[in-house]
Amino acid sequence: MLAAFLTSLLTTAAAFAALTVAERRGLLEFLHGGPPRADVEVPSISGVSVEQARDLLQPRDLLLTLQGERPDPQVPAGKIAGQVPLAGSRAARGTAVQAFLSSGAAAVTIPTLTGARPDDAVEQLRNRKLLTGRRQEEASETVAAGLVVGTDPPAGQAVGPGAEVTLIVSTGRAPRKVPKVLGLRLGKAKKVIEDAGFKVGATRVGSSDRYDDEVIIKQDPPENALAVPGSEITLVINE
Repeated sequence: MLAAFLTSLLTTAAAFAALTVAERRGLLEFLHGGPPRADVEVPSISGVSVEQARDLLQPRDLLLTLQGERPDPQVPAGKIAGQVPLAGSRAARGTAVQAFLSSGAAAVTIPTLTGARPDDAVEQLRNRKLLTGRRQEEASETVAAGLVVGTDPPAGQAVGPGAEVTLIVSTGRAPRKVPKVLGLRLGKAKKVIEDAGFKVGATRVGSSDRYDDEVIIKQDPPENALAVPGSEITLVINE
């Protein structure tokens, strides 16, 4: 009877030792249906879609957790732009790989270029990785001819890197119609001319039987002619 007891004791000890070794080697969890504890190498998932990333991680029993979006000029929008743990590192099976989705390149704000020389404006756009499109001309009451009036898209608007920006260059003040001052005395004619945005130029005397004395009998440019605001109008006054 003592022999049977000793035999049972030795069998129990041997079984316990075997289970201990199996647990250390990860075999016991395998027998119970649990995942092995061995580490695996984390694959690179940068630059791929979410579905492709999961396909790369699944065979290694790794999970994917998306942390949101961030700009990345090197990775197309909608693709994986970064991961933790890093590719090539080792992680336990069942580890969740944290990843970010690219929102594409960061937006660029178009600068204010009003009043700048076109060459300087082009340089500012290039510094922001923006392209210069065709130039347009436009009259301006405030910006001198040859300088930049504005852009299209306008200043302050956010665009993607490489976007094309059109420069609008001033041709100066838009021409206006010259007012009629024939038959007016010099004082009244001067007020009409200045109210229209022009200046009184040289004056001289002339003679006409069609008009009263001391009134304007001729003007140059003539009425309704187009002239740049600020230009002079020459007057002839009847003797």
